Amino acid sequence: MKRIWGYAMAAIMGISALTGCSSGQSAATAADTTAASTAAATGQTTAADTSKAPEQAAGPSGKVVIYTGSGPEITEPIYALWKEKYPDIEIEEVKSGTGELLARISAEKDNPGGDVLWGGDTFLYLSNPDLFEAYDSKEDAAMITSDPDHKWHSYVIMPQTILVNTKLLKSEADYPKTLKELTDPKWKKAKIALADPSKSGTGLSLVKGMASLYDWDYMQQLLINTEVYPSSDAMFAAVKDATNPVGFINEDLGYKWEMSGEPVKNIYPEDGVTYNVEATGIIKDAKNMDNAKLFLDFILSRDVHKVLQDVVKRRSARTDMAPPEGLGDLSSYKLIESKYSSKDEVLDNFTKTLDAARK
Repeated sequence: MKRIWGYAMAAIMGISALTGCSSGQSAATAADTTAASTAAATGQTTAADTSKAPEQAAGPSGKVVIYTGSGPEITEPIYALWKEKYPDIEIEEVKSGTGELLARISAEKDNPGGDVLWGGDTFLYLSNPDLFEAYDSKEDAAMITSDPDHKWHSYVIMPQTILVNTKLLKSEADYPKTLKELTDPKWKKAKIALADPSKSGTGLSLVKGMASLYDWDYMQQLLINTEVYPSSDAMFAAVKDATNPVGFINEDLGYKWEMSGEPVKNIYPEDGVTYNVEATGIIKDAKNMDNAKLFLDFILSRDVHKVLQDVVKRRSARTDMAPPEGLGDLSSYKLIESKYSSKDEVLDNFTKTLDAARK
């Protein structure tokens, strides 16, 4: 349903009755009345007329097409705020894994179907700069990091934790405390859940982080023990639903599941915590470019990041926002810095390593 803001103001004419004793005053009044009547009949304007105020321009309208890998626990509270601010701009959402969305954007580059990619590691944008429109957002100055070419825009910081199903692992003594422990052969039968990094941005963050901390020999040992899932959602659910005893999750969702009583436990690995800076960007030659710019400024705004902080429980990339309540300061974890600058390099190594692990 669309509402168009428009305000029409009718001109208000005040008419005063003139009283007088002399015949000169009466004649003047009659002349004025005749002139006004003539002007009204011919469409002329007299000095007594008040010009009609122009209508105010309608608010922005139309639609904006959002490509995102985020689930409804992230998008719904933010879309609700958008509808308050821009009730006449409809959101059309296409939900899929970040890797799949990038492939789609590339395939559609001559006829873009989307306007904004919401989410995904800055690493992915750096690897595909030709797919995104340069836009200098006023909100970029508030972020911890920004793209000098204005193709990607920092959005949130997302550490990943080890996720344990507490029904399958009943004793805390059995919980893995480090990433290194995940290569232990004891996990080979039950399997560790991992998202395919070619399809999932979270999976890519995990793989490039762990390969940076250790090496591809470590990754081969880990992959012997893993079940590779086609999306991050499938990886998360595999642990929550007790398909696998151990996997990985973005800390905000893991925290919410744990606090809501799901049979899970989040563990920040002692030897290193993978993380990524999530970004958003306008798709090159977007068909709804003005609305795409509005959405990007909106998604980076402090109002949205207050929702992220209080409702979504995700860490803002804004320098003026504190961590969500219940989440520790990032300085208390050993964050892993990536050694890789190319997505293709990571995926090529992953494919070779996975093949070797499956032999």
